[in-house]
Amino acid sequence: MVFELVQALKFKTNIPDSNLLLLVGILLQDAGGAMPPGVIEDLPETAPNFSCNIADCMRQTYLNDVMEFLADFHTLSKIKNLKNGGITLGFSEDTLGGVLKGAVAQYLALEMSRGNSRDNRAVSRYLPWLNNAPSSLQQGPKEFTDCVGHMRLLSWLLMGSLTHTALMGKRGGHIGHHGATVQYHLQHPVSTVSQPVPQESSCHIADHIQVIFAGFAEQSKTSVLHMSSLFHAFTLCQLWTVYLEQIACAAAPSSESHNISMGILFEFWAKVTPCILQLVSHSKFQFSESVSLHFLSLLEALKETRSTVLAKLLPLWTPVLSSNTPLSGTLHVRLQNCRDAVPNATDQDLHASEALLKWLQQLQFKMGQIELQSSTATQFYSI
Repeated sequence: MVFELVQALKFKTNIPDSNLLLLVGILLQDAGGAMPPGVIEDLPETAPNFSCNIADCMRQTYLNDVMEFLADFHTLSKIKNLKNGGITLGFSEDTLGGVLKGAVAQYLALEMSRGNSRDNRAVSRYLPWLNNAPSSLQQGPKEFTDCVGHMRLLSWLLMGSLTHTALMGKRGGHIGHHGATVQYHLQHPVSTVSQPVPQESSCHIADHIQVIFAGFAEQSKTSVLHMSSLFHAFTLCQLWTVYLEQIACAAAPSSESHNISMGILFEFWAKVTPCILQLVSHSKFQFSESVSLHFLSLLEALKETRSTVLAKLLPLWTPVLSSNTPLSGTLHVRLQNCRDAVPNATDQDLHASEALLKWLQQLQFKMGQIELQSSTATQFYSI
């Protein structure tokens, strides 16, 4: 089964999409994950009590192939061309690849969480560049492209991790007042957060994002991939913010673990915000408008996921939003809606996992579209 799946992921064979998703679903369940509802009709929602060892087999031999599948930004274009109208599960050619990549990302996130232990061995092995800050001395087109690729891969990993968190939260109980998943009939919160990327990597992630913001004005016209770099940078900002908040909220409120994670989150934004402000103030008008649109999308993402940090971070972000580029009436309304959003504890209890999953699926679709467009050199991307 693993051999058939890997051959399909490497595009050496072409199997029906229903079989491909079923193989990924079985792999995910064996690793402790789950497919989103409605993706596979033939796979029971609850995993069996025994293991079929497919995850062990994949882990021992093929994790590098899984990593390559996620890292290649031509993956979704290859899937679309391979299927070429042969989609049978209710997906379109534009959506199947994103669903597949999201599921594979969840599997890899679980495996990396398992392999990290205390010394972050999985990160050192599969993401060695994350242990070093990108050089600011020589930033040519190649270094810029490498940085974009790193951010894309990180975004898919975080997408997979957060999808697992949301699905386990929906299945196991409800999200408590501070985001920790609480099993029904249990007195103590049970964490469902998988951590493929250690929160201590936050500084180097901020360094990668700073490279994009610093080089965007000069590099953005060199290729379509460079044009989409701003989208990838802000997407990673969104996912890293929600990821750190989920880690913080899995711990008891006011505990040392909770405070450390929130401190790392605020330090991340203290480092990134001045770079965004500089990009807005020193760029041409079209860049300033683009940055403002991306930034509003970030605020709306935190609002949709019922983030508790939105109100705390707004004072830090106000200079970006009140920069020298005036917002249109529509954007002012969107900004005001974000400012008015106050998390409701009761509402968060009932719907936090659903809200997180809905946002992740929307973002997964956007990420898939951007990769498709970049791969086919389309001069367009959406905000």
